[in-house]
Order: sequence, then C-alpha cells, then structure tokens
Amino acid sequence: MLYRLIIRYIRKLRDIYNQVMDLPDSSKKIAQGVALGITLEFLPLPFISIPISFIVAKLLRFNSIAAVLTVIFFKWAFPFCFYLNYIVGKTLIGEFSPQPVPFDMTPLNGLGAWFGGVRHLGVPFLIGAAINSTAVSIITYFSVKALLDCYRKKKKPRLVKISHPGEIK
Repeated sequence: MLYRLIIRYIRKLRDIYNQVMDLPDSSKKIAQGVALGITLEFLPLPFISIPISFIVAKLLRFNSIAAVLTVIFFKWAFPFCFYLNYIVGKTLIGEFSPQPVPFDMTPLNGLGAWFGGVRHLGVPFLIGAAINSTAVSIITYFSVKALLDCYRKKKKPRLVKISHPGEIK
C-alpha cells in the first residue's frame, strides 16, 4: 500500500517536472513562478493559495502556470512548513521548547478558528514564516533556473554542417 503510494507520487512528480520543463517561457520567469509557489506554502493561506499564486504571478509577470502547478503539487507539505515556521521562529527568539503546536492545525474547524490559531502563535510563527519563505524561495529560484538552463541546453537541436557532394573540404 505504502509502496504504491510512493510510486504514484514519484510518477506525479515526474509528470509535473516535465510539464514545468516544457513550458514555453523563459527559464527566469518559470523559476520565478516555481519560487513563488513554494513561498506560498510557508504562509498561512490554507485554501486560497492557488488563486493567490495565479494572481500574484500574473501581476509580477512570472509564469503563472509554474506557480499554480507548484502550489498544487506541494499542498501536502503545508502542515510541515507550518510547523517548521513555528520551530524556526521559536528558536530564533530563544524560546524553543519541544512542545507541539498549541492548537489544532487542521483548517477543517473553519477559517476563523484557523486564523485565530495563527494569531495565537504570534510573532515566532511570523518570523519563522518570513525567514523560511525567503530562504526557500531563493534556493528554489536558483535551483530551478539552473535545471531549466541545463535541460534546455541538452534538448536544443544542434546544427550539423552537411557538405555537398563534390565540395572540397
């Protein structure tokens, strides 16, 4: 069961990777879109990050398809990013103690309860979100841009000089 789930996830990852790599846009704009999508996973936007990624990407002239695909693909990581924000913020403030997040992280109780819980986490969470989202977006941008440039360089057709019969070489 777990093996099938992992295999299915790897296939989905490969499909999205190929879709992003074959987007008809500059590698800079695609990398910016992917970085934006990753950044939004670290912000407390549980349900609206997909339309926000599309709108912000359009406004900033990033590749909106890359941003939306990234947000959709990494939706599973939202709780982990959320908890990482809390841990990083608490550590930087100097208040780290290995306690669980003090409220239910599932947004199924309603958006009011969700944002009330985020407010309860306060400054440590916001500091962690700012640092994590900035660091991950910078790393993602340069990694994806390098991958795209390498992928496109390999895929680029090479010109071969064909000599005509009777031509002196």
